[in-house]
Amino acid sequence: MKDKMNIYILFLMALLLLYLAGCGPHVQIDKSYYHRSVQSDDGVAVQVPDYPKRILALSSAYDTILLGLVDPSRLAGVNSLSTYEQYSLEAHKAKHVKTVMRSYSLEKVIALHPDVVIAPEYITRDVIEGLRYMGIPTVVVNTGKTVEGVINNVETVATLVNESERGDQHVASIRQDIERMRQLGSTIDSKDRKRVLFVSSMDGYTGRDSLFDDMCRYMYIDNAPTAMGYPSHTSFTDERVIAMNPDYIFIPAYKGLDKNLSDRFLKTPAFHTIPAMVNHHVEPLPAAYLYTANQHIGNAMLSIMYVVYPQLERKSHE
Repeated sequence: MKDKMNIYILFLMALLLLYLAGCGPHVQIDKSYYHRSVQSDDGVAVQVPDYPKRILALSSAYDTILLGLVDPSRLAGVNSLSTYEQYSLEAHKAKHVKTVMRSYSLEKVIALHPDVVIAPEYITRDVIEGLRYMGIPTVVVNTGKTVEGVINNVETVATLVNESERGDQHVASIRQDIERMRQLGSTIDSKDRKRVLFVSSMDGYTGRDSLFDDMCRYMYIDNAPTAMGYPSHTSFTDERVIAMNPDYIFIPAYKGLDKNLSDRFLKTPAFHTIPAMVNHHVEPLPAAYLYTANQHIGNAMLSIMYVVYPQLERKSHE
């Protein structure tokens, strides 16, 4: 362990020497620029700029939050997924960010000269500690795994980039959508509730204790794997899909429908007797609704609710 740590320190020192020697992009840290202290979710107090101008998020979910708060010119880069129309509801803004990333190696992040980095908890410690060692303020924000957790993250990121007023507006909009769902949901009899299976290329991702599972409570929908009592991240085998007997099956669309997933459900004879197939309720849904850990979560939930209960959309327009 000691040898590994020594190698790690030497690696970081070598990086620093390269930068100071001019062998790479030169990083100048103006400490007078960092006036605010924020608490990172890994327990570290981080000094951040009053008004960050080169913000970098190491997650497409946080890209979407940021693009709803700041002008794209204030972002040092975005994830490539954030530029897909069906993956991010802020894709039109993401396309105005010059640097598009597919990975977040330490070297790539440093080369962008960010004045603050927002990292989810699953980013490796080597990257987080390496960025801090280089003097780049790096704040860990834990991924929102519930609707309330997502709302909290919108507030946290808004505060971090000094856009609390816009963050408050987004939160108010989400709360308004939640209240609308409560009013609509109160008209649904318990015997009329629908059972939904939302599949993902990450098998079991939308099962018990997932963000989608929590969203279902607000939408007055029964999440099929939870209704069957399956533990978190249980894979959706053919036998389990048949046992779940969903009324709707949602397949995420990115730049188009996920063909592997759609073929699996549309071309498996054993599935043809389940209600979703009988009633032609195998539906494409923008991936942005599946990965909606951002300010659009209220609108995403309402949209899904209207697909499952089309009579409610008609009622909302009366």
